[in-house]
Amino acid sequence: MKHTLIFETPIPCSVKALFDFHADTNNLALITPKDTSVEILKLETPLKQGNEAVLRIKKGWLSFVWELTFEKVEYPYIIIDVATRSPFKLFRHEHHFIEVNATHSILRDVVTFSLPFEPLSSLAVWFVKRDMQKMFDYRHKKTKEAIASIAP
Repeated sequence: MKHTLIFETPIPCSVKALFDFHADTNNLALITPKDTSVEILKLETPLKQGNEAVLRIKKGWLSFVWELTFEKVEYPYIIIDVATRSPFKLFRHEHHFIEVNATHSILRDVVTFSLPFEPLSSLAVWFVKRDMQKMFDYRHKKTKEAIASIAP
């Protein structure tokens, strides 16, 4: 069964600045919660459709290698990555950068996932959703703080 979560935050910057912030892998550490570490094992640059990335993600005592393909990259409005290898049966992450005006944007993350071993794993869905809510709340808060600190 597919589940979709949407996280949205207004950010005081241009849509181009918001896209550039997310496309810069140096900022990944800034927006990653403290209980999680992300190591980039492979990343094809510049960021474009069809590129691949390999990440090692550690959360507590769990460690996973994620392989991603960038399904769509349209500067400065959207980045969509799809996991080709992860702990999920399906994991699709859409980063939408929505222009409000020249100095304000909306960051919208749309995550669609399904768990392996359904229906047995259906008990875990609530915990996964809660964890993603906490993670994206953190990511959006830290993005807003980082953008505010560099914006003119």
